[in-house]
Amino acid sequence: MPNEMHEEDFAQSIYAKHQAHFDHYHRLQMFSQECLTKYRGFTKDAYYAAVQLILPRAHKSFDAIRRLCLLASCEDAAVVLRCLLNLMAVTRWLSVDPQKRAGRFLAWYWVELHRLAEKDPTIFPPHWLPVIENKFAAVKSAFEHKDAKGKVKIVKHWYQPEANGLIDLFRQVDLEKHYDEAYRPLSGTEHSDVMAYFAMFANAKKTNGETQLEIQSDSFACTYLRNGFQYFGDIFVICNKTMALADPAKLEEIINAGIEFYRADMQAKGIKP
Repeated sequence: MPNEMHEEDFAQSIYAKHQAHFDHYHRLQMFSQECLTKYRGFTKDAYYAAVQLILPRAHKSFDAIRRLCLLASCEDAAVVLRCLLNLMAVTRWLSVDPQKRAGRFLAWYWVELHRLAEKDPTIFPPHWLPVIENKFAAVKSAFEHKDAKGKVKIVKHWYQPEANGLIDLFRQVDLEKHYDEAYRPLSGTEHSDVMAYFAMFANAKKTNGETQLEIQSDSFACTYLRNGFQYFGDIFVICNKTMALADPAKLEEIINAGIEFYRADMQAKGIKP
């Protein structure tokens, strides 16, 4: 941000520049916040437990994207947006076969704890270790497979073998286009390849013969707000079918209003929705 500008003033200038984009986004965020604050549900089964974990996590990422875009920290917003897209795919995939897949989703907790305990048992209190071992023993058969040599091993990811990898998981829930056009480039930013710095040098300015990088560029703010709105809206709708924490009609109205605005904005800019 400009040296002479305070953070609050800078955020306000970004908001004023993209007010409608932020307003639709913030409306959905505040509705979600209200619903989560008032929610008094209980865990009925594995799938119910899974969505109770997923929606608050998604809400936090949704909020973080808005806050980062307000400060034109769009490279950081991209990293969180990638996580939200991943979570949308996982949420869709779980909903296809709720109890079976949610059971694996939650049981993987003990697989990961067991791996950590095997690597360095000192990171856990001693009385945790037998609990981890017993819980792992109870779930490990669900994740075992035989390799080419016939040796029994644990799969690398909780969703295997139903989905061979993340791209296969995306394909199974009709999100292959999102994987190619969003997840891949966002991963480039996450892993700091050269395109992660595109906005910095694409919007660089020359002053007195010197090139000044645009360190805090808001070039992708509207795109990330639009995509974040879509991803979180999808997650919210799926989770709400089980948790019933929001009025479905109100949620649908908020999401549809946002989608119509973002679609019209894309068309006005010559971008195919």
